[in-house]
Amino acid sequence: MNIRWTAVISGFMADFALTIILQVMIIAAGQSAVFTEPSWQNPIHVLLILCGASLTGLGGFVAGWLTDNAFAIHGLLVGVVGILVAALANVGIEVPQLLLLGQVLGCILGALGGAIAGRMHKISKIG
Repeated sequence: MNIRWTAVISGFMADFALTIILQVMIIAAGQSAVFTEPSWQNPIHVLLILCGASLTGLGGFVAGWLTDNAFAIHGLLVGVVGILVAALANVGIEVPQLLLLGQVLGCILGALGGAIAGRMHKISKIG
């Protein structure tokens, strides 16, 4: 299995750019507590974390679209790269459990996005 790192990094960059836009919207809406003290009891926090994880799914789709094989693995790696970048950016800062769950869900959705891109590749080659 060959990993096309350009596809993974491209998917991560798409995820990152869309995440920045989401974060700006979150701050503008006055919901910045989701970054430091997310709560299961606040449905807006849960929805925002799901939106962030979905963006990793879109990044996984981009990575899957740009590769020829192992589509889901490429999508999963988008989420893994995102976790590594976040860990480096937040050294020494405790990450709330709900955000950790969002990162894990992002990896799953990234793999799903890559798999969907792979399916679309196969369909487009048939037709």
